[in-house]
Amino acid sequence: MAPTEQPVASQINATSGPAIIAVTSILLAIAVIIVGLRCYVRSLVSKNIGWDDGIMLFTLCILVAGDAVIFEMVSVGVGYHLFELPDPEAAALQLLKWNSVYQVLNVVGAFFTKLSIGLFLLRLKNSRRFRLVIWLFLTPLAITTLVLVLTVLLQCIPLEALWTPSIHGRCIAQDVPLTVSYVQSAFAILTDLFLTGSPIVILWDIRISTRKKVGICGLMSLGLMATIANALRNAYIPNLTEADFTFTIVPIVLVADLEFSLGVIAACIPTLMPLFKRRNERKAYSKMSGKQSSSAASATLRQQSYNTGKDFSTVTTECHAYPLRDLNDKDHITLEQSFTVERT
Repeated sequence: MAPTEQPVASQINATSGPAIIAVTSILLAIAVIIVGLRCYVRSLVSKNIGWDDGIMLFTLCILVAGDAVIFEMVSVGVGYHLFELPDPEAAALQLLKWNSVYQVLNVVGAFFTKLSIGLFLLRLKNSRRFRLVIWLFLTPLAITTLVLVLTVLLQCIPLEALWTPSIHGRCIAQDVPLTVSYVQSAFAILTDLFLTGSPIVILWDIRISTRKKVGICGLMSLGLMATIANALRNAYIPNLTEADFTFTIVPIVLVADLEFSLGVIAACIPTLMPLFKRRNERKAYSKMSGKQSSSAASATLRQQSYNTGKDFSTVTTECHAYPLRDLNDKDHITLEQSFTVERT
C-alpha cells in the first residue's frame, strides 16, 4: 500500500494565522501612512524636520522588518497546534529562531519609538530640568533594553545551538531571558506613562480652545493603549515555555505587534496638527509641530526714553531667546526689533 501523505499546514483545520497576518498588515499600513504624513508635514508644511523624525523613519524600518518576521513565523506554523503540523519538531525549532529575531526587533523598535517621542517633547519644552527628567526615564530603559538584547543573542553560544540540535553549545536557563524581559518591560511601562502625560501638561500652555485641547489629548492618549499591550504581553510571556509552542505564542505575537505599531502611530499624531489647522490658527498650532512662535517685545519705547533722559531717534529692544536645536547647531537665536521714535 502506498504511504499516506502528511498534510501540509495549509491543508489542516482552521488556524489563527490569517487573522495574525490581517491585523499585522492593517496596523503596518496605518503606521506607514501616518509616518509618511509626518515626513510631509515636517519637510514641506512646517519645514522643521529634526532628529525625532529621522529616528521615527528608522523605527518604521524596524517595524517593517518585524512584521516580515511575523509573516515568516505564520508560514512556519504559528496559529496551529504543534501536533497538527507535519513536522512538529522542525516547526518548533524554526519558531525558536524567528522568535529570537522578533524579540530583538520588537524591543529595539519600541525603545527608538520612545526616544523619538522624548526628542519631540524637548522641541516643545527644552528647559534644563525637563531635559534631565526625560533622560532619567530614557537612560534606564536604554540600559535594560541593551541587556535584554544581549541576553537573547547570547542565550546560547553559538546562538544557532538554540534551534540546531546537531550543534552543541552552551545555553543559559530558559527563565533568564524571561526575567530580564519582565524588568525591561517595567521600565518601558514607566517611560510610556511619563511620555504620555508630559504632552498634556505642555499642551495646556498653547492658545487654543479647551475643546480642541481635549481632542488632541485624547488622540495622544493612544500611547496608553501601547502601554496596556505591553502589560498584556507580560501576562502571556510564560506561554513561551509551553509545550504547544506554535499555538500558545499567538497572543504574545499579537500584543507585541499591537504595542509596537500603536506606539509609532501615537508618536506621530501630534506632528500632524498643522494639517488640520486654519490659517488664523497657525500660531496656535505651531508648537505642536515642534516650532516655537515669536512674541512681541514687552518694553515700551516711550518709557525707555524718559528713564534714560537721552534724545535719540532709534531704540533696539531685545526679545526672548528661543531654543532651536532642531533647526541649527546653535543653542538659541535672539530676535531684535528696532523702533523709530520722534520726540516732540
